[in-house]
Amino acid sequence: MKHSVVRLIMLGFVSVTLSQCKKVEHETDSKTQLNHPEPLTKIFDAHGSYSAWSQMNSLSFSLANGEHQLIDLHSRKVLVEGEKRTIGFDGKDVWVVPDSLTTGARFYHNLYFYFFSMPFVLGDPGINYEIVGDKELFGMNLSGIKISYGDGVGDSPKDNYILYFDKASNTMKALMYTVTFKSQEASDKFNLIKYDEWQEVEGILLPEKLQWYQYKNDSVGEMRNEVIFSGITLSKDKPNEKSFIKPEGAGIAGMQ
Repeated sequence: MKHSVVRLIMLGFVSVTLSQCKKVEHETDSKTQLNHPEPLTKIFDAHGSYSAWSQMNSLSFSLANGEHQLIDLHSRKVLVEGEKRTIGFDGKDVWVVPDSLTTGARFYHNLYFYFFSMPFVLGDPGINYEIVGDKELFGMNLSGIKISYGDGVGDSPKDNYILYFDKASNTMKALMYTVTFKSQEASDKFNLIKYDEWQEVEGILLPEKLQWYQYKNDSVGEMRNEVIFSGITLSKDKPNEKSFIKPEGAGIAGMQ
């Protein structure tokens, strides 16, 4: 793995997505839609609609380090092919080839998928929503929706997220989040990602890049990491199930 990914892991971002290490079956009926608060539905609509997103079955993209990722959007099975190792999630286990490089794989396997698929992954089952006060971020006055998880949802149910959006366009502008996996204790220390460049793929707005910023004492500091996405495909076609099957000799990643 190249330096940008290693640096991201060292900064502790790898823990945050574990509240989504579970099978998610998306429902698109009216009952499910009613579970989303109106401001979030407007955000979904501004980004292409939750209904349109739910009709998609596969997502793939590449990172600047040469890594390619394939995701089954309904089972959340994952295949991450990098220079030094391949990571897969078969719906039960996170597996790794070679088996000597399992450390951190469980944390990493859906890291980029989750942040990249905002705001739509915030429509998943088991989520609680709360409207929070406006906040000044990146020179913009933004409205916020706080996201928390029900007990037993994933490995880190005490993680919290706050989606900040522009009230005029209803487009997402920033995400604040806490990391609780190691401690399993609720935290009020937030990390910050800026979302400001979007591209349309199959009628859905997806980010071209993500920028992590220092955030301390309610103030935004310098940018500390940037991740650029390319070769993005979004399709109603289901990915090949064989892509996610654990190959013979693969190691199983634990919670380390």
